[in-house]
Amino acid sequence: MNKIKFTAKSIAYSWKLVFESSKFMIFLYFALVMLTENFPLLTAFLLQYVLNMLASGTPETEKILAVIALYGAALVINQGLFSAQTLARHTIDKKFRHFYERRLAERLAVLPLEFIDSSQGKDTVTEVRYAESYAIDNVFYLVDFISCIYTFTVAFSTLAVFSLGFSLVFLALTVPSVIFKEYYERKKREFQRKTAPDLRKVNYYRWMLTDAWPAKDVRMYDLTDAIKARYGEEKRIYLRENKKLGKKMLRGSLFIELFRRAGEIAFTAYVVYKAANGNIGIGDVALYIGFANKASDSFFGIIWQAASILIDTAYFMKKLFAFLEMPTEQTHGTRKPDGFESLTFDNVYFKYPHTEKYVLSGVSFTMNKGDKLSIVGINGSGKSTIIKLMLGLYRIESGQILINGYPMSDYDIRDVRKLFSALFQNFVKYPLTLRENIALSALDRFENDGEIEAVLAQSGIYEDLKPKLENGLDSFMTRQFDDKGTALSGGQWQKIALSRAYFKNAPVIIFDEPSAALDAEAEDRIFQNFASISEGKTGIMISHRISSARMSNKVIVLDGGKITEQGSHEELLALGGLYAKLYNLQKEKYTAKEAV
Repeated sequence: MNKIKFTAKSIAYSWKLVFESSKFMIFLYFALVMLTENFPLLTAFLLQYVLNMLASGTPETEKILAVIALYGAALVINQGLFSAQTLARHTIDKKFRHFYERRLAERLAVLPLEFIDSSQGKDTVTEVRYAESYAIDNVFYLVDFISCIYTFTVAFSTLAVFSLGFSLVFLALTVPSVIFKEYYERKKREFQRKTAPDLRKVNYYRWMLTDAWPAKDVRMYDLTDAIKARYGEEKRIYLRENKKLGKKMLRGSLFIELFRRAGEIAFTAYVVYKAANGNIGIGDVALYIGFANKASDSFFGIIWQAASILIDTAYFMKKLFAFLEMPTEQTHGTRKPDGFESLTFDNVYFKYPHTEKYVLSGVSFTMNKGDKLSIVGINGSGKSTIIKLMLGLYRIESGQILINGYPMSDYDIRDVRKLFSALFQNFVKYPLTLRENIALSALDRFENDGEIEAVLAQSGIYEDLKPKLENGLDSFMTRQFDDKGTALSGGQWQKIALSRAYFKNAPVIIFDEPSAALDAEAEDRIFQNFASISEGKTGIMISHRISSARMSNKVIVLDGGKITEQGSHEELLALGGLYAKLYNLQKEKYTAKEAV
């Protein structure tokens, strides 16, 4: 009973998606399918009539010609209806898949990053993409199921009048083929699940060989042959296992098909025997043999469509429903942040999904409006992780994060993120226009050329870039979509990303290693202007340059996921701990460079 309820739920959901994506077309498709099913039955009766008249010994030529004309017209109309049916199905499929992909993207946008970034999450998304085909097939299976019932009813009722016993025998021989097909469909699903991680490797190696982005490294280090070897080996393993499964299916299908058709052959022999003894006419032979094939195929279709919906589709629809029911990011909080007043980490513990080691252990600090906070520490100490948590990109293990004195869970996370603007260490290089690259952070001001130019000037790139822009702010920043696009260096891209962060004009601005790809002059400009950039705002700086912390009124030092020191630059130097050690090491390093 539960399986029937779930099947009904699956079909209802699939039809709901189809109605939303192409309501009119599905009704047209159903009508075309039912019309198309009638014409083979009609032509069989017409052929019976013609053959019986020819065999009667006194054929009426005019009647025969009229029936033949009707027969030919039926064939032409049937072909036209079939072509229209195919076009309608193709249209429904395309619209549905576009609609489904949009729904999938909307869902992924609200799922926790910890899920999307995990191996389990990637496998789940792969299975949900497989579910796309099964979701649309739910609809087509149901239409085909109804049409098969109609065809079977007409064909079998005709055969049953002739010989019920023989008709039941050849139908019974159809059942094993359905069982066999379902068995290997299950094997195919298991194979897909098993090979999903390996296929991601194959696709990654193919990307390395064909995409322009890794091309420089691939050529520089002469990696083509090595990557081709890995790609070839992974592909060979996949194809070998797929071939084994294919051979088993081929052998089994040949045997089962012979077993299935044996019933039809026996029935055909019986029909011929009856005709030879004068019990039925030549036209009846053609009708019964044709209807036997129709009855067998439609009976197979009825069982197969039902099995597909109950078993095959059910598996992937379960995956889809589980995906749709997964907990999302906190988007239901009712409290609204009235600007930014404070942010507090209260005894926060965090470890990345599917790992045992805590990246942050008992981290506590408070940042108030107007503060300039620097987070320092050696690589891997958890600096960037703090930023990810304050933006709600990951969920903490224990403790709490407070915004303006209230738990982050009280807010809609989208409202929380509006308080922050960030330049991430791994910033995105969008292959779009310069305008789009900047205004993506605040699309409501997309057409404000003055503001866009101002933030480009603020980041120190506009004067250098302006002469190269054939279409001004609407010039593409790569050649991916336009051969006349502008090619940028890593440092220039970072300035674009920095401009994007400025353009959002949020109360809190975050710099996560902002100087990683900048030249010395641009790096110095960011550090010297940190205070002015965040004037009237709250600023957070993560940098390998310890000296940048002098511009902050608060500094926290991370070591092994714990805050070991807090205070101002002067206080931490006087403390003589890790901060002082790192600062003096870098000071000596930069002094030595200047001496050289």
